[in-house]
Amino acid sequence: MKETNLNDIHRVNVAVFLIGSLLSLFIMREFKYFFSFAVASAIMAFNFRLLRKIIEGAIGRSDGRKLDLLIKLPLKFLVLLGLIAVVLIFGDVDLVFFLMGLSTVFLSIIINQIIVAFTPAIKRRQKDGT
Repeated sequence: MKETNLNDIHRVNVAVFLIGSLLSLFIMREFKYFFSFAVASAIMAFNFRLLRKIIEGAIGRSDGRKLDLLIKLPLKFLVLLGLIAVVLIFGDVDLVFFLMGLSTVFLSIIINQIIVAFTPAIKRRQKDGT
């Protein structure tokens, strides 16, 4: 089976963000639902990108500065919690659509694995160059 690339997950996440936001706007026809899904999904897309950069920076270094993980990861988590708290307290959001927006990274991983599972092996070999 093909190894999952983080860029593929990020692309699927952005697609889920855009499609989900548009669907929530067109189906529910109220800005509150669109805003709830779009803000939460954007927060998670930003979180995924930032987490990826932090981990790639720590793993890619050979100078032993992995101590940055002990500082940057908890700080990122606190900023994420603070951002979600601010949106929930001060924003007029629908909790169900907000939670659906927060789950877009999980949905992106599942969609990516389904795509990988149903992609014929011949296409995967041609794409990978083997």
